[in-house]
Amino acid sequence: MSVNQIVISGNVTRKPTLRYTPNGYAVTDLSVAENYRRRENNSDEWRDVATTYYSVTCWRHLAEHVTQSLDKGHPVVVVGRLFMDEWIDRDGGLRRAPKIDPVSVSYDLRVSGILAPARNSSGPDRDQIADRRQAETWQECPDGEPETAGDPFDPDAVESDDEQRTVGAVPASEA
Repeated sequence: MSVNQIVISGNVTRKPTLRYTPNGYAVTDLSVAENYRRRENNSDEWRDVATTYYSVTCWRHLAEHVTQSLDKGHPVVVVGRLFMDEWIDRDGGLRRAPKIDPVSVSYDLRVSGILAPARNSSGPDRDQIADRRQAETWQECPDGEPETAGDPFDPDAVESDDEQRTVGAVPASEA
């Protein structure tokens, strides 16, 4: 048995639209552009080398969630199975394009650092979320410093051999 799994990080190229099959299943086609960039040795500037476009077809709940949460330009991470979609064009030529059957589609926090609000929600916008995060501070314990018992994984923190405990391994068949 072979495992074919791909993880891509890219940007949504058009607004996802939800539609339904005659059987009532939700489906959304998503187009994701993955840019390959390289740093030039002489100037230390980044340069776009190639862009690969992937078609991603989401089904059922994933299709509904993607449509509600993502918009054109959002950075995403897609995990799924890669295959080549083949068809005959109007001129009779064979065409191929990479397509992904997704297991998961998520907003890429690595790029923006703040989760994009859902398009259809009436919640706070990005600026309000950022302001709220900056205002959050660590609260101190009401009684002052908490008691520290030492790091249980640090062998020097154990005071005596009586305090050391051994954990026996149990075979998975007995658990």
